[in-house]
Amino acid sequence: MAGKRRLLILGPSFRRRKDDGLLPALERYDGIFFRITRKYLSNAKDVDVVVMKDDLVLVDCKTPLTYNPPKGEEWGKQVFSKELLEEAREKNEVFLDKKLQGAKFSEVFIAMGKIYAEALPDFSKYNVRVVFPTKGGPGPKARALKKWITG
Repeated sequence: MAGKRRLLILGPSFRRRKDDGLLPALERYDGIFFRITRKYLSNAKDVDVVVMKDDLVLVDCKTPLTYNPPKGEEWGKQVFSKELLEEAREKNEVFLDKKLQGAKFSEVFIAMGKIYAEALPDFSKYNVRVVFPTKGGPGPKARALKKWITG
């Protein structure tokens, strides 16, 4: 697997920077997974990052985003219609087809809740190992992310 790249997919965050103007997606969102990624990414030259926006659609981490306040009072209580999930899944599949086509990715780490992950396509067609911590709270998942980025 030498020379292969890894892909990190970050879900949207309730916590976000309110700066005026445009900020790259990786800077706009400011939740724990984003802070860990920013802290350790400079030492991981083999990791590409994509970010899921509030509309469940994936963008490159450098995509400029304006500030949009988070919806709802509790992030974990979000509910999405089947239509929205299906539409986002189709867009995300097109995005990932382009991203992963011809690229030598060996692994994908999914850092988001299960609800958001429903908007992702089936990764079996990409022939990559998927790491998706789903047990425990934010702490164990954050530790797994740090270990994955630095590992």
